[in-house]
Amino acid sequence: MGRQIFFNGGFHEETEKLLSIQDRGLCFADGLFEVIRCVNGRFLLFTKHIARMRQSAAELRMDFPHSDGELLEACRELSRRNGVLDGELYLEITRGEAPRYHTFPEGVRPTFFIVLIPLRKMPENCWSVGVRTVTFPDTRGAYCHLKTINLLPNVLGKQHAKEKGAFEALFTREDARGRYLTEGPSSSIFCIRNGVLFTPELDNILPGTTRHFVIQLAREEGLEVREQRLHLQDFLEADEHFISSTVSEVMPVIQLDETVLGRGAKGPLTTRLQERYAAFKGDHLE
Repeated sequence: MGRQIFFNGGFHEETEKLLSIQDRGLCFADGLFEVIRCVNGRFLLFTKHIARMRQSAAELRMDFPHSDGELLEACRELSRRNGVLDGELYLEITRGEAPRYHTFPEGVRPTFFIVLIPLRKMPENCWSVGVRTVTFPDTRGAYCHLKTINLLPNVLGKQHAKEKGAFEALFTREDARGRYLTEGPSSSIFCIRNGVLFTPELDNILPGTTRHFVIQLAREEGLEVREQRLHLQDFLEADEHFISSTVSEVMPVIQLDETVLGRGAKGPLTTRLQERYAAFKGDHLE
């Protein structure tokens, strides 16, 4: 018998196929985890770790499916079943399995699993002599230009938009001048002012495929295109506004928060770009 794990309330062989490819932990990194040290079959600061996990789940509005007592007994049983007395206990919760849309699914049971593995071996002189370290740039928030599955901020942005009755959220950052727009959770941002098309520069944002071809089509249409930092006030004062994505294509934007944009209706250049993109799409199907 191989190693066993605890998965959604029961014990299973680790080799069983249990996780759906539509699990939100896989698709969006929409989940949490804890690591607890197992010492002689007991678990160090177990209650503290579970409290942190439970609090984090509540902050993400994620149901927590087990009591502390249920989890402690499951962990002890894993130690017995696997014969692991000194080990590393990994607990993970995701929002669960659902069709791949950003906003929170309704009526979905969280995925919860626990894995206990033997304690990794390290040289004893790590503690007696010490270890070497090196510096490395902290780039943990610097991968927006890569389409990774770590989409939890995007999920939260989409959910915020949904709860506000909006179609999309527009991410902002700040500099010395104030707030500026970067992109949406699943879209690129554009505005038109005095016949010039503006879109945020590729400064740690996703170089959207649709964005690329919208810029190309705009230039073919004779529009000047400027890729530059797009401050919120400049965006609000523009004549026309739209977002783009694979699904949204060229989508007019007529309001941001409480401000009605432009004339509150789709503008003529946005309409022309929609027409150009529709023709482009028909010519580029593979």
